[in-house]
Amino acid sequence: MSHTSKAATRSRRTVLILTTTGLVFALAFGIALGGPRPPAPAPAASTTPTAAAAATQARGDDPATRVVIVPEAPPPVVATTAEPSFEQRVEELAQIARRTAELAEQDDLAAATASDQTARERFGELMQRFDDAGERGLAMLAAMPVPDLDPLTPARRGVLRVVLQGELQRRHETALAVQDHRRVDALVSNLVDLMPGTEFLIADGEWALADRPYLRLVHEPAVLSLVRLSSEERFPRSVATRLLLTLWHNLQATGERSSDELSRLALLMLADGDPSQRTAACRQLLLDARYRPLVLSWLRERGDRTIANEIASLAARDLPPTAALDVLRELGPLLPRLPGAYMTLGFRAPEVLADAYRELLASNTQPSRRTDLLAGVAMAPGEIGVELAQFALDNDPSPDVCLQAMFAFCTRRDVTGAEAAINRVLDDEAVRNDPARLDAVVMAFQNLEAGGDVNVIDRVGQRLNNLPLSPASRQLLAGILQRALPGGEFSTPR
Repeated sequence: MSHTSKAATRSRRTVLILTTTGLVFALAFGIALGGPRPPAPAPAASTTPTAAAAATQARGDDPATRVVIVPEAPPPVVATTAEPSFEQRVEELAQIARRTAELAEQDDLAAATASDQTARERFGELMQRFDDAGERGLAMLAAMPVPDLDPLTPARRGVLRVVLQGELQRRHETALAVQDHRRVDALVSNLVDLMPGTEFLIADGEWALADRPYLRLVHEPAVLSLVRLSSEERFPRSVATRLLLTLWHNLQATGERSSDELSRLALLMLADGDPSQRTAACRQLLLDARYRPLVLSWLRERGDRTIANEIASLAARDLPPTAALDVLRELGPLLPRLPGAYMTLGFRAPEVLADAYRELLASNTQPSRRTDLLAGVAMAPGEIGVELAQFALDNDPSPDVCLQAMFAFCTRRDVTGAEAAINRVLDDEAVRNDPARLDAVVMAFQNLEAGGDVNVIDRVGQRLNNLPLSPASRQLLAGILQRALPGGEFSTPR
């Protein structure tokens, strides 16, 4: 069969399926199919015979002049299509979403793009049809069973998330245009009130509200209620903190509360508040250079490593790079290692971290902080991480800093550079004779397995095999060699 014939067959099959589906749908709702209804007949075309016509028929006049009365056929019934409900539209979008994902997995990008375009069109129709899409979507989310084993549920939740976010954005833009926030405020209030219901609603609410402009002063009591629930371990503290921070940011951005007002409120919460309030208070005060020394002093005196870690992450994410670096340095006595915060800052400002590393290396001080600085720069995009790692291997006397530099090469799948880096750190007796540091080398060595260079794995593996590895590292090394080398054996045993 030719491609043309196949296409025609598929086309006929599609028409048949659509026709059959339409018929079943119509019958299910008691709707008959037919053409358009004609205009109402004129009075002269009445279906009731007149007296004259009846008399003519009765006299039996000449057939040529006889008036024959033909009863008018009943007009055809107009076919109507029931308007899809909100739930039906969501179900259709979920099906399209799943189909789009399947097409993408099959690398049928053209079909996936077309399916995605269909989803966009259907989504636009849904949003145009229902001006209460947000409330309807919230009701569906709240009614979902937990756990829900239906394989289509993730797609439904994804659709409802997009509907909720689209409705929030639509109402927010309208509110700014007409200076009336009542509709968007009501939807946000409903969402915040429902969030403690299930972990799904918590995740959906955080996704819809955190770091977005929808929380306002009217929502402060509800957000603080979530904060209180978190202090009772009935709501995730990280989510409560994030929503409170979002609220405060919005209040300051819109002028509903001034910076000084928020700072005074933060000072009160810092002195007497639950963990979420204290974290939010610290972040608010850190943003104001006037209060930054006070917060850092309070953190050091309190010695709460959990809050200090949270503040370090917030500073690395939100403060100007140089200010964030100062905060991380000040937290050093309380938190000797902060690799996560330095990595966050490294993506934002790798050059700032690189300069700080070189300054500390010049004075040969704070090796732990040098390690974190190098870790932050090494994960940044571009070549700056590799360049600084090579500089550290060539110049830094700290074995731990050199181990971190080695990871920079190994995680980038630079097989040649990784082999040289591993050999460089193994030349140091402080690494070669320390099983704990050798554990780090073997962990880094795992990354070379994906590179597939048998000769490099053979050479480095033989060297590692002759060192005093811990039992766990020796077992890990054996597994790597078994998978990567032919027969799991070295080429020329030493």
